Amino acid sequence: MADTNVTGGTCRELTKYRVTFAAAVIGLAVAGWMFQTAYEQHIKVLQIGDDTGQRLQMRGLNHDQEGAAHEQR
Repeated sequence: MADTNVTGGTCRELTKYRVTFAAAVIGLAVAGWMFQTAYEQHIKVLQIGDDTGQRLQMRGLNHDQEGAAHEQR
């Protein structure tokens, strides 16, 4: 690796930038992982809601749900 950058910085200054860059990349990776985990949990919650709605419909208990059915105009 280089000992100086284009602005004439020393090796020590370059190390600070490398550490900062590495921390930023790790932070982005963690944020991506968190988004993926949250999305997977969201999908599971939606599936649970769908299953519950289907069970209620099979038992005929969904007649008073908001937005469950709309009359044609």
